[in-house]
Amino acid sequence: MIVNMDSVTEIFLKLLFFLCVHRQHMAVTGNKYNCDDQLVSALPQSSFSSSSELSSSHSPGFARLNRREGAGGWSPLVSNKYQWLQIDLGERTEITAVATQGGYGSSDWVTSYLLMFSDSGQNWKQYRQEESIWAFSGNTNADSVVYYKLQHSIKARFLRFVPLDWNPNGRIGMRIEVYGCTYRSEVVGFDGKSCLIYTLNKKLINTLKDVISLKFKTMQSDGILLHREGQNGDHITMELTKGKLSLLINLGDTKTYPSNAQINITLGSLLDDQHWHSVLIEHFNNQVNFTVDKHTHHFHAKGEFSYLDLDYELSFGGIPVPGKSGTLSRRNFHGCFENIYYNGVNIIDLARRHKSQIYIVGNMSFSCLEPQVVPVTFLSSSSFLALRGTSGQDEVFVSFQFRTWNKEGLLLSSKLHQSSGGFLLYLSDGRVKINLHKTGRVLSDIAAGAGLNNGQWHSVSLSVKRNRISVRVDNDVTSSAHALTPLQIYSDVFYFGGCPSSGNISECNTSFGGFQGCMRHISIGNKAVDIISIQQNGFGNFSDLQIDLCGITDRCLPNYCEHGGECSQSWNSFHCNCANTGYKGATCHYHGMPLSWWIGRTNETHTYWGGSLPAVQKCACGLEGSCIDSQHYCNCDADRDEWTNDTGFLSYKDHLPVTEIVITDTDRPNSEAAYKLGPLLCRGDRTFWNSASFNTETSYLHFPTFHGEFSADVSFFFKTTASSGVFLENLGIQDFIRIELQSPYEVAFSFDVGNGPSEVIVQSRNSLNDNQWHYVKAERNVKEASLQIDQLPQRSHSAPPDGHIRLQLNSQLFVGGTASRQKGFLGCIRSLRLNGMALDLEERAKITPGVEPGCPGHCSSYGNLCHNGGKCREKYSGFSCDCTFSAYAGPFCKKEISAYFWTGTSVTYNFQEYYTLAKNSSSHASSFYADMTLAREAITFAFRTTRTPSLLLYVSSFYKEYLSVILTRNGSLQIRYKLDSHQDPDVFSISFKSMADGQLQHVKINREEETLFVEVNQNERMKFILSSGTEFNAIKSLTLGKILENSDVDEETMKANSQGFVGCLSSVQFNHIAPLKAALHHSSSAPVVVKGRFTESSCGTLTGADSTSSETTHSFADHSGPIDEGKPLANAIRSDSAIIGGVIAVVIFILLCITAIAIRIYKKKGIYSKNEAKGSENEDSAESALKSELSMQNTANENQKEYFF
Repeated sequence: MIVNMDSVTEIFLKLLFFLCVHRQHMAVTGNKYNCDDQLVSALPQSSFSSSSELSSSHSPGFARLNRREGAGGWSPLVSNKYQWLQIDLGERTEITAVATQGGYGSSDWVTSYLLMFSDSGQNWKQYRQEESIWAFSGNTNADSVVYYKLQHSIKARFLRFVPLDWNPNGRIGMRIEVYGCTYRSEVVGFDGKSCLIYTLNKKLINTLKDVISLKFKTMQSDGILLHREGQNGDHITMELTKGKLSLLINLGDTKTYPSNAQINITLGSLLDDQHWHSVLIEHFNNQVNFTVDKHTHHFHAKGEFSYLDLDYELSFGGIPVPGKSGTLSRRNFHGCFENIYYNGVNIIDLARRHKSQIYIVGNMSFSCLEPQVVPVTFLSSSSFLALRGTSGQDEVFVSFQFRTWNKEGLLLSSKLHQSSGGFLLYLSDGRVKINLHKTGRVLSDIAAGAGLNNGQWHSVSLSVKRNRISVRVDNDVTSSAHALTPLQIYSDVFYFGGCPSSGNISECNTSFGGFQGCMRHISIGNKAVDIISIQQNGFGNFSDLQIDLCGITDRCLPNYCEHGGECSQSWNSFHCNCANTGYKGATCHYHGMPLSWWIGRTNETHTYWGGSLPAVQKCACGLEGSCIDSQHYCNCDADRDEWTNDTGFLSYKDHLPVTEIVITDTDRPNSEAAYKLGPLLCRGDRTFWNSASFNTETSYLHFPTFHGEFSADVSFFFKTTASSGVFLENLGIQDFIRIELQSPYEVAFSFDVGNGPSEVIVQSRNSLNDNQWHYVKAERNVKEASLQIDQLPQRSHSAPPDGHIRLQLNSQLFVGGTASRQKGFLGCIRSLRLNGMALDLEERAKITPGVEPGCPGHCSSYGNLCHNGGKCREKYSGFSCDCTFSAYAGPFCKKEISAYFWTGTSVTYNFQEYYTLAKNSSSHASSFYADMTLAREAITFAFRTTRTPSLLLYVSSFYKEYLSVILTRNGSLQIRYKLDSHQDPDVFSISFKSMADGQLQHVKINREEETLFVEVNQNERMKFILSSGTEFNAIKSLTLGKILENSDVDEETMKANSQGFVGCLSSVQFNHIAPLKAALHHSSSAPVVVKGRFTESSCGTLTGADSTSSETTHSFADHSGPIDEGKPLANAIRSDSAIIGGVIAVVIFILLCITAIAIRIYKKKGIYSKNEAKGSENEDSAESALKSELSMQNTANENQKEYFF
């Protein structure tokens, strides 16, 4: 589809909205190239503080790097995870690096710590890297310095070091240094009733590069950050909605202008955390970039946006009504802006200097006031905060705010005063519920609110007065609940979150865990709780909390669910819903049931498209990184309201030609699909059989570094006789990835992304070093790592919720060997793919000592895939099944060869020509035909008919000996052997039931001299003894259907032959000869003669009801014209007039069918399929079909409705 965003672009052109990062602005925000000044060494003692100190000589003022004053560093009174060391830099400063030491000459040092920052000394934020909390590795002794360059700088006034682990033989001890430089900024504060209006310079409107950048911080989840309006309701708005930032471009009159001239892009999450967030909007020509913090949405806007009519005013902080009256028509912004730049113009500086381009509505200050709010983070389900209750009062009032992703969790609980009962206030399925109980009886159970696990702040108030209890959520009367209780509730202690435990038993006695999330504004009895005094052990008790910060993170930002998977989350993890994506797996990485696919040459399903490669799971734009929506790998996946397209060549030879195209999910309103399939051009590809043989343990192939930072999958086949060896390895500075055979029964997938080595192991009951091919598939993503061997159950390990997620490799990729001097691999590796891309092992092996291209012996592994007498033939790359002497066809000799016989049809296969005996010869005639004298026969065939009697098969000889297989009048099967011309035939009847019931019947006949074995429909094999002889002399021909030549046969065979055979014959085999296959596929070269009407059919594989109606394909002889009774099939004469008439009738019928189908498809917009009408007549490929046979390819849903044309 081609996305038509013609209208959208011009909006941005007129708005001057989008940017390039300006050098002047870069200089204002700090020198990026020389920002490494020491910041701590010159600070006064008063700038240092801590949670506690061991003694006055261990005070925080002695925590300067490399200093020996006092005791030589800071140490707290008690070494636990609630201690911290804090510095005040005096003003907001850019921080680029930190360094630590232990206490001088002591056993006190910190081995890991967290780094936190704040503007106010409250409401701290943890320094994060890779979107996860990052614990810094500390010291291993007292005096060495460990220095860390921050991946992204911090802008803050206060910095706090929080020890996590320390020397077990000592205590916490720290000396620190911080590096950075002065940070210059312009700040403006909005009180929720004001806004700032900037009048644009009209001369800048037509610039090709537009940019706007700013930072903001707020505690409000909603508010207008930026707005520009025009006539008729046209506008562009950047608005904070539920903590996310939306960029909305809207045409007011949707009846006049197209819907594709409207855009709404949302980025960011949890932006109401009272911390600074950066916004950058750029426009270069037609490229538009919208960035919030580190997350960017790219898209192309094409054409002219002539519809949008906008004024030359840009409003920050709200939407003023016409006339600038000072009133606002929508909720405005309450918070602070920093460094607002528009095309290099400092907007706040203009406002500070009262320039004429600026108009201020309401009260606005050039400072940023920090709300005095102290949040608390409940880190685990066992976290709790115990606060004193309201003992002695006859009413209870408790209120607080919370935010979480969890649907369940205990919020508040208490025991009843001098009673065996209590109450629980908890989350259940995203609702707040209260449960009042006594001695095991539930006295009341009420609920309020819904969807409260959405990560937003929600307020809860619990009120109990006398015998009435009520709960209100978000101050909404409609989200409240009330109940009468027979008990008077008051308590000495309230537990927020979980409860203290006695041993392993929680005192709360609930079936669910404690609350995980953040709380703030906790109030008991209308009195705010001082959380800071609790932290300083003033009153109350707590466990496993983080005080003065909210540690909630959005694990769905960025969205690691691939291919449009929907992300949902809990406090510790996220989940990908892959429904309707066509993919599966923890991150929707692997093909599942696709929404569209095409069918290749061997009926396997493929879900890659033009310009891409097998298993890459991307379209051409995904490979090039140019898709219109960066969240998708195909333009058509963007689900736009306008047409988009994906175009390119399908180039994997073994999958071509395309025989069908199926497109689903088009029955939604306004959902349409179209396709175009070009002609077939054949080119080679051998990636599936691309292999290399590793002959020594020190030999290996090397390739460029494997890049799989967030999602890496590896698949290959191997075979070996060695007991162990490394398949592949790629190293980084600390990170690595490795797959190896650890023992004859065990394969291991190991890696390290910075959280320490991790390993997934699959064990097999059967030996893996049996010199047979085995399949390996390993995947590692931010959610989990998995490993699968052959068809064994997949093993997986979950990733830690707050660990490193980026796999950083920098060495070459070693295949068949290792850089770490472990034992290499001896054997063969084939079809190696990394993230779907095939590596050319053979080309690299040609120039590598100890490694040879290719790998022999494919038939030893795959020979059993050649069925029904097919012979496996070795190829340089792969194998093929030779079906020459099989009654079947196809890549594995499994395709039934069937034909429908009509009245009088005869197919005769001649074993040899008749030679007249020399008149004077005294030799027995059998000497002339000794090569055609048989002591044994192996006959198999299947048939379907409703006619009796019938002749199924007849074999004649030059000496009046014969074999006939017939159906008698009652439908029983008879085998009649006459091996002595002077005796009557031996007759063997098999009469389980009538075999002329229209069902497919399978018959196997085997004779070894006088012993005859017969098997029907896989029933128990029956044994018979012949009395007429043991040799079948001088066989002449085999006939299917009606015998046309004069034959001296018995009366029953003659009766059966009077009608011949009418019905279906399938897969007929006589010893190594397949007469039916020869007649259908090799008529010009085989000694076969066909008389009468005879059509190839799929009747050998269908049910009886469908046998005739499903017949297609060509007719080998015309039935309306004369037939040359004496000529083989290749010389049959057809009637031109009949053919022309038939063709006209068929064309008319086809046109009517196509019209009916097209009307049906137009109405339903269901599923589109296409049979490729043109292309090379390619033989079926065993190599391609093997993938389907090994279940390595997905198949289409059998129940899916399809239209074929």
